[in-house]
Amino acid sequence: MANRFSLLTCSAVLALQLAVPNLAQAQEEPFVPETLTAKEMVDPGPKVFVNVQNWGGGPSVVRFYSADDLRVVGTADAGAQSHFAISADGKTVYIVSGYYSRLSSGTAEHVLRIFDTDTASLTKEVQLPVKVSQYTDDASLMQLSADEKYLYVQNATPATSVTVVDLEKGEVVQEVPSPGCFGIYPSLKGHAYSTICGDGTFTTMTLSADGATFESQKSDTIFDPEEDPIYLSFDRAGADLLFISYKGVVHRLSDAGGIIKAVSATPIAESVEGDWGTSGYTVVSYNEPNGILFVPMASGRHDGSHYHDAEEIWAYDLENKKLLYRTPVEGITSVITTDEEVPTLFGLDIGGGKVVKFEVDPEAKFAAKPVAENATKGFTTTLAARQ
Repeated sequence: MANRFSLLTCSAVLALQLAVPNLAQAQEEPFVPETLTAKEMVDPGPKVFVNVQNWGGGPSVVRFYSADDLRVVGTADAGAQSHFAISADGKTVYIVSGYYSRLSSGTAEHVLRIFDTDTASLTKEVQLPVKVSQYTDDASLMQLSADEKYLYVQNATPATSVTVVDLEKGEVVQEVPSPGCFGIYPSLKGHAYSTICGDGTFTTMTLSADGATFESQKSDTIFDPEEDPIYLSFDRAGADLLFISYKGVVHRLSDAGGIIKAVSATPIAESVEGDWGTSGYTVVSYNEPNGILFVPMASGRHDGSHYHDAEEIWAYDLENKKLLYRTPVEGITSVITTDEEVPTLFGLDIGGGKVVKFEVDPEAKFAAKPVAENATKGFTTTLAARQ
């Protein structure tokens, strides 16, 4: 029995020696830890920018995706409940958000942070009054002036106002009060912007050259806020502003004269069975070369359904007032199109946490086909595309 045990022991030792490399030799080779590095430059090419607000408690980020295949190519830290804007050339991203000593409470700071999109690096910070609207993001809550000299930031304390930042000086030049009005819609020339008011009118603020003073003008009634409110979401068709109501009425407005004036009101769902209405957050995106408006829509519209997921994306010929195509979708709440002859459409699915790329076929009445997607990992709200 003892001999058998010794034989088994020797066999085990021999097996261990065969299985394990020479320990002395292994100890002589020094351990070299892996060095983590980051790419100095973001991959070139057109990009899609997505604001991920992360209302669950974590920090927000603005994520850069390649517009070609939706690979993540960069990120910018965005604090808490952020809003963002992109320069016309796509080279700069402006992010406004809150920073709190106890994450969701404590000492507060509201800060404008400016990032270079070629490197995803921070280039400048500007302290703001602690008044920024901490609200689900919308492009209308933060806008650049036409010449990108000023940045306009929506405030709510809950009193509403707009902080004007001189980007050349890197400082706040004034706060413009706008009681009962919300949203920022800059003029195409000069330093003016309009805002939607709760009585169905718009007020236009015209700033002085140095941004220190302003004059205001109020429009006639544009929409009925009780019967059919409009979204904050907007786009431009030529020189005109486009808004859409909960019931799917497209309001085309002119701000060329320094005050908002109605141009037309087009109900796009009036003759479609199923009580269809606009559905989502970024719900107005206009392709200029073809005159096509893309709108996320859902059936069975009722009070409170305007932020539900879309069931279809409609391609609507605004000039000829004709619904061309209804693309079935699931979960889409925001859409944005490129301004190309053959447009590309991008959509956000908040519930599913993803961004989706659609190919659009002008020969098939602007039908849209999903061709790529990627996760956004958080409460995704607003997207912007730059070529």
